[in-house]
Amino acid sequence: MDKRLLNVSLLGLAFMFVFTAFQTMGNIEKTILKSIQNDYPSFTGDGYTSLSIIYVMFALCNWISPSIVSFAGSRIAMFIGSCCYTMFLVSFLWPTTFLLYFMSAIIGFGASVIWTGQGTYLTLNSDSSTMSRNSGIFWALLQMSMFLGNTFVFFALRDKNHLDESTRTLVFTVLIAVCFLGTLLFLLLRSPVSSEGTENERGETLSPIQEIKNSLSLFLTEDMCLLNMSFFFTGLHLSFYSGVYSSSIGFTTAMGTNSKQLVGLSGILIGVGEILG
Repeated sequence: MDKRLLNVSLLGLAFMFVFTAFQTMGNIEKTILKSIQNDYPSFTGDGYTSLSIIYVMFALCNWISPSIVSFAGSRIAMFIGSCCYTMFLVSFLWPTTFLLYFMSAIIGFGASVIWTGQGTYLTLNSDSSTMSRNSGIFWALLQMSMFLGNTFVFFALRDKNHLDESTRTLVFTVLIAVCFLGTLLFLLLRSPVSSEGTENERGETLSPIQEIKNSLSLFLTEDMCLLNMSFFFTGLHLSFYSGVYSSSIGFTTAMGTNSKQLVGLSGILIGVGEILG
């Protein structure tokens, strides 16, 4: 089997497991934190605030993540990023408001590193003739995550009007295990291989200041300015379907006593749409 194709396939599997855990948690976070508040009134953590911190840190840290990837290499960077995702999920086993928000900031940093590393690693394992194929393989595997994770949630929350501690612990433990498996898969990634078959882990190493300057120069190009408008819309769309929409379903009592289970069903259908699309 082509080494570069193997690298891309393993990369897609690692992301599939990590984001099966994270996207599922993001889909149910507001709902599940509300149940924690009902059991522990001293807990005041809010799902929307947590998600806001995650994506603010994600946006800010994207300016420094190229320097980290350039210094550490794409594989190590993605492993570090996936560890941040695992730690975020583990924090739900001991819910405190401070820990929730602190780990939200940590995972925001981890997201910037893992996605920058992904783009670098995928590019180094591709050429002009295989980039489309490799991107398609990666995204097909990644988009399976929303479907798989929410299928589990659909059955775990069956006939649950209130998510008791035992149910929450079951959900957290399974998602942590899945995310940890994805993290381990990053350790199995081989060095990127060029089209000539030579290993190519790092490109030219630049200073952090120069990396930021290069990012700003790219950001201000005409093509990027045009793309930024679509990126802005995509961000609004993501915030709605991954946070607001699912939570609205879970808190709509008119849908019956199994409205919490329907959160998982909505995630399944979103995942099916992403896969087919």
